[in-house]
This record gives sequence, C-alpha cells and structure tokens, in this order.
Amino acid sequence: MLDPDTAFAVVHQRVYGPVFFEKLAADYGIRPRTEPEAMEMLTMASQLRMAHDAEQEKQASAGGGILAAAHSHLDYQLGNLGFPRQDPIQQLTKQAAAQSSFDPELAHAVLSLQAAAAGVGQENAAVAQQQP
Repeated sequence: MLDPDTAFAVVHQRVYGPVFFEKLAADYGIRPRTEPEAMEMLTMASQLRMAHDAEQEKQASAGGGILAAAHSHLDYQLGNLGFPRQDPIQQLTKQAAAQSSFDPELAHAVLSLQAAAAGVGQENAAVAQQQP
C-alpha cells in the first residue's frame, strides 16, 4: 500500500491535475510552461478554493438558507425510499476508482486512499509495532 500522501499525489496528478489544466486552457487559454509554474497554479487554485469554501461556510452558517433545508429534505426523502446516504468524498473516490481501472498505478493509489480512510493502514502499522 502507498502512504496516504503518496496516494493522494498520484490521484491528483492523474485525475485532478489534467482536468484543472484542461479547464484553464479551454476557458482562459492559460497553460503552464514549466513544472514549477504548474505547481504555482495548483497552489493558487488551492488557496482560492479554501477562501471560497470559508466564505461559503460563513454564508451558510449565517443564513441557514433554503438550499440547506432543501438538501436536508432530499436526504430525508431518499432515506425513506431506501437509498443509502453517501459521503461526497466516497462518491469522488468511487469515480476515481472507476477511472483508475485502466491505470494500475492510479488504481493502487485509490485503493491506498480508501484503506487509509478506513483506518486499515493504521491497524496494520499497530500490528507491525507489536511484533518483535
């Protein structure tokens, strides 16, 4: 198994990075010329995402809003119909896993992330530490 940081890096390079750079190129004609420039763009995008998410959380906690009520109601109704609740992270992981079925390194990275999320790596490390 890959450690979670390495697994995340592989998924990021193979799934998220290409989508991000394709979107920049298609919408704005922006393409990184070097690897350091690409990393700088990814860092800036991450910072902008964190700022956006923080603002969204602030707005959501201030108003509660109609969308939160609609989402809660939808979850309730789907639960009544027997649909299991799924974490958005799990959904993204499943999508990445489906895409990775054609790429062994990506498949290994996704499985490593799933194992880390489930705590499998921590259990294995604890067992290894107990053995002499």
